[in-house]
Amino acid sequence: MNKQNSNNIIGFSESHSVPIDRDAQALPFPLNCLVVCPNSSLRQGLSTYLASVTNLKVDYCTTLEGNLKNHNLVIFVLDSDDHKTISDIKEVAKHSINFILIADNIRNELIRTAVQFKVKDIISVQDVEKELINSLLASANELMQASKIAPLYTVINGKPGSGASFITSCLAEISANISNEEIAIIDADLNYGSLADTFNFEANYYLTDALNELDKLDNTAIKSMMLKRDNLSLLASKPYTLLNTNPQTLGCLDQLVWKVKLNHDLVLVDLSRGIEHFTIPLLNLSSKVLIVVQQNILSLREAKVLIQQLTQYLGIDTNKLHIIVNRYSTKNTNITLTDIKKVLGIDKLYVVSNNYQLANAGIDSGSPLLKVADHKVIQDEVSHIIGELFPIEVPVKTTLLTKIFRRL
Repeated sequence: MNKQNSNNIIGFSESHSVPIDRDAQALPFPLNCLVVCPNSSLRQGLSTYLASVTNLKVDYCTTLEGNLKNHNLVIFVLDSDDHKTISDIKEVAKHSINFILIADNIRNELIRTAVQFKVKDIISVQDVEKELINSLLASANELMQASKIAPLYTVINGKPGSGASFITSCLAEISANISNEEIAIIDADLNYGSLADTFNFEANYYLTDALNELDKLDNTAIKSMMLKRDNLSLLASKPYTLLNTNPQTLGCLDQLVWKVKLNHDLVLVDLSRGIEHFTIPLLNLSSKVLIVVQQNILSLREAKVLIQQLTQYLGIDTNKLHIIVNRYSTKNTNITLTDIKKVLGIDKLYVVSNNYQLANAGIDSGSPLLKVADHKVIQDEVSHIIGELFPIEVPVKTTLLTKIFRRL
């Protein structure tokens, strides 16, 4: 490569004649990329550029040499050794891993080999800043289409204490009970995480442990790290770990959630504490956000402010937001469901009836709802929410719940 091109990739055109669309640099699917680059100056330039791409994890090496574990994309920055590159391309192809070439003045033999093994793109050094992000987006979209990705549903309190954890646990348990889908729950409350106790699980591995070992978690490890009962899995949080956790580690939470999404059919996240810096990426990843409120003025006031934060400051589409009125009572005529819709500006509203003693009895039994004798009303209400919002397949069973879901 000539010196002029080398300096260009290092500086990435200081005048920035080609503007970078920061929104376009958020990949729709996580890429674990390996950059093979013998030139340290070029490697530094790429490192600076790729650091701005969200949902991209990059490792760097000077030679391939068996570094393919856990990677789904390889970028070759070519030097003068075409024979070594040809050999490396064939090795990558054996593992069915996408690859991109960055080089100038590529010889015909190398181009033919790259095309033969379905190179995703060949980019000149001077065009890296302009073209590489498009190649990354294309690779991410291709992998996303080929993968089964579970939808993510976030349950968040409109006001602390509204019952988001109880609603999360009921939604998860009933979903697992009526289907064969693999249902995962992530307890993202790092101060008062209670879902392990709710399900009567004895946890010895927690969300923060998974974050600390993120690079080691392959598909097998993801499934084995979670507490499991039949087709229901839980990644628990240990109470009072927030103060002792490195913020940089928490910044990887979205990467962990992606791994959970790729190994389950439906993922529920309990954000009972509300919005925190490290949970914002989860809200952006969510297919739907379920806001739990109660039938009182204070709860509605705080929920309205939360909705403003979600829509105006985080840019979450209002269509993703759904309201669950927990502990709802028809005897409370001062605040009706119509009033709640008007105050919050959200038409998609569901109710779960007021039965505080029943909820406590369920939690004490190690099951939020299903194993409690007098549960039919609340169970039907939660089942209705699932039927309206969750894209789960329900096997044909001769049960009352089958009738509820027959329309699916």
